[in-house]
Amino acid sequence: MSETDYDQYERDHIELVENYRQCFDTDAGKKVLEDLKAAYGDRLSYEQDPYHTAYKEGQRSLYLRIIRLIEQRKE
Repeated sequence: MSETDYDQYERDHIELVENYRQCFDTDAGKKVLEDLKAAYGDRLSYEQDPYHTAYKEGQRSLYLRIIRLIEQRKE
C-alpha cells in the first residue's frame, strides 16, 4: 500500500468514525445502542450447537464494532 493509499484509507476511516458518532449520538441512537447492548452486548454467546454459538457471536460482534467505532478518537 502506497503512502497515498494509506492517507486515503486513514481519511476514509476518520470519516466513517465520525458518521457512526453522528448517528449514535442522537437521543434515538442512544436508545438503539441501549437496546443492542441489552440484546447482544451483555450475554454469553455459547450454545450447545456450535452454529448457534457462531450466529450469536456474530450478533454480539456487530454491537462491539459499533461501540469501538464510536469510542475511537474521542476527545
